[in-house]
Amino acid sequence: MKKSLFTIIAILCCGLVFSGCIKNGTNRTIAPSMQATIATYTFNADNIQPYTSTSQINDTGTTLIISGYEKSSGDKIVISITKYTGGAGTYSIVQGQAAATYFHNGILNTATGGVVAIKDATGNVINGYFSFSTGSGIAVSNATFVCGKPWIY
Repeated sequence: MKKSLFTIIAILCCGLVFSGCIKNGTNRTIAPSMQATIATYTFNADNIQPYTSTSQINDTGTTLIISGYEKSSGDKIVISITKYTGGAGTYSIVQGQAAATYFHNGILNTATGGVVAIKDATGNVINGYFSFSTGSGIAVSNATFVCGKPWIY
């Protein structure tokens, strides 16, 4: 009798302890997206890849890089934030806090001005917006993105 009562109590305690392990609920699905307006064309990425890069030089910090690829056109947009600390903020391309490139028809178009912004980086998702112009006169505007945090997985 004592042994079966102890077993039941132990099972209940384990259930209570392990029920608190999932902090964000059971819905962990992230719907990654990246959209942008380029003149009259709407870029809509099929594949979004976030990743980080850390230099071996102590004072450079971690760079957050988010790339979006559109299968139908072969176009690609890559945005990055240098010295990213994990929170929300707006980062200037002109001041060197961020960078952006637009690949179109195999041609690399590098941003010369604009911003990359993180609106929210809580939980396991990063979402934000960006806009930039390139040296060749291409304007990328009304751009948004949603992706998972690369350091979570």
